[in-house]
Amino acid sequence: MHGDGWVICGDSGGFVNSVHREGSNLAMTTGKMAAETIIRLRDEGKDYTAANLKGYRSALEQSFVMKDLKKYRDVPEILHGNRQFLTTYPELLTRAAHTMLKVDGVDKLTKEREIKRDFVARRSRFGLVGDAIKLMRALR
Repeated sequence: MHGDGWVICGDSGGFVNSVHREGSNLAMTTGKMAAETIIRLRDEGKDYTAANLKGYRSALEQSFVMKDLKKYRDVPEILHGNRQFLTTYPELLTRAAHTMLKVDGVDKLTKEREIKRDFVARRSRFGLVGDAIKLMRALR
């Protein structure tokens, strides 16, 4: 993230949270932290050495940027290794929303039972529980 005479911020530093589809706020925040570190060193008359620029890394570690990136670091691997999160579940949720919002004279309890049956039919109870555990572990 830093070395003799350089710092990396924004997308080039990998400061992208794919889970929340965010990057602009991380780019602006890391850029601001880098600039503040460099300005502080300039004002103190210090060189831009790796040792002096470590304040940038410290600022990152204390900020929401690194906390969020660390929290969600395992999620992309879980999503790519378990295609149902990107295929089956979006389809099931779309159908569930359609079922719940459709004005057809059917009561909500009946609709909820239909949605539950759809989920179990597509993923099984064990599959649903296993997927929930995988996500919880990835988000801890």
